[in-house]
Amino acid sequence: MARSGCHRIQSIWKHQVRDIPAEGRRKETYAIMFKTRAALIGLLTIVVISGFATSAASAAGPFWHVGGSTFKGTEQIKLQNKGGAVLSLPSLKLEITCNTSISEGSTIEGNGTTQGQGKGRITYSSCKSNAAGCTVTEPITTNPIKSYLATAATQTHDVEVFEPGQGTLFVTIKLTGGGCLLAGSFEVSGGAVAELIPSGSEAQVGLLFFPKTPITKVSHEGVEKTVELKTKGLESAFTGAYGAKLQKGEKFGVFET
Repeated sequence: MARSGCHRIQSIWKHQVRDIPAEGRRKETYAIMFKTRAALIGLLTIVVISGFATSAASAAGPFWHVGGSTFKGTEQIKLQNKGGAVLSLPSLKLEITCNTSISEGSTIEGNGTTQGQGKGRITYSSCKSNAAGCTVTEPITTNPIKSYLATAATQTHDVEVFEPGQGTLFVTIKLTGGGCLLAGSFEVSGGAVAELIPSGSEAQVGLLFFPKTPITKVSHEGVEKTVELKTKGLESAFTGAYGAKLQKGEKFGVFET
């Protein structure tokens, strides 16, 4: 765009100079050169400001921090459940509680420009259902999950969103039993959002908290998003808390800048 603008200005300049009488051409040439220079400076200023604005927009937090500075790279992280993790389907009055969950291949990722990210999967065991006669088939392993930092209207303001790495299927849960009225497979789709504690400081162990009332509205990279978890198309909720610790044991946290 800038180059075509320069060619247009040069064309106008040559046309105007050719039409001016010889005795006044030198003076008019200087005047046109001055105008051309001013136009080029103005064009350059617009390009620089536009680039700065784009860079500023893409640099919006939150970011992972490790060891006192913005994290750039990939590092393994271990999630340890604190108490039971519960999937609930209010419309069916169904709750599935798992007392053990292990993260596999979980990481945090950062490049200093886009908001922090991560990936991994989780396997659940020691699960039970509140539905009479129903047994939960174990283990329950999620599909590969991607995660990313975002902001939401929570106490700490910073959250982490967990979604399927591909498609929409998060995990499949199966109930069995001769007297189980809900026997069958339950496909859980969509995503879940955890509040991050603490925010704005570093610690060796952080906390991911999935509240009983799901966080469904987040802002990511300047875009407002709705994140919902559904089972067979029915509104669902995931509740639980996890301690998070980097494999190397460094202090880490989430910061707005």
